[in-house]
Amino acid sequence: MHHNDYTVVVRQYLARYNRFKTYVENVKADIADYEQQLAMTAAPKVPVLSPSGGGGGGENISQEEREYMKKEEIVAKIQRLKKDIAKIEPVLKRLSRSLEALDETDRDIVTRRMIYNESWRMIASDNAVSEGYCRRRLPKIIETLASMMFGPKAMPVQTELVFLEADV
Repeated sequence: MHHNDYTVVVRQYLARYNRFKTYVENVKADIADYEQQLAMTAAPKVPVLSPSGGGGGGENISQEEREYMKKEEIVAKIQRLKKDIAKIEPVLKRLSRSLEALDETDRDIVTRRMIYNESWRMIASDNAVSEGYCRRRLPKIIETLASMMFGPKAMPVQTELVFLEADV
């Protein structure tokens, strides 16, 4: 990815932030529901020894087998949902931490414009800055977020870096 690609990705994450957050909450609720279903599944009946032989053909699945297959299906769903969350939640948390690290004005500009899609005029008046300032500041804020989320690979490449050693 090039530097500009990271800023595009951050813009897309911000635009979908509320959807991602709601999705993660819904999936966690689904997992809790499935785990509750697992806890409530009935134990299979114990076979009874009787002089008469067991009836039934081989084609019908027994109650115990149906319950076992249902339980396995629920466990597989839980694992699949946890895998889905494992992909999305770390990115969401990283974005949230990066937003929290911004100063208050920058955070307000980026969240209200990119997440809640508010007008420049409202954002500017609430932060006591001009609309032009907000418009010019947003790309810089997004670059800052990209560097916070993706590290040095998201920063623009400089031709040379100079590190100074201070004698203490």
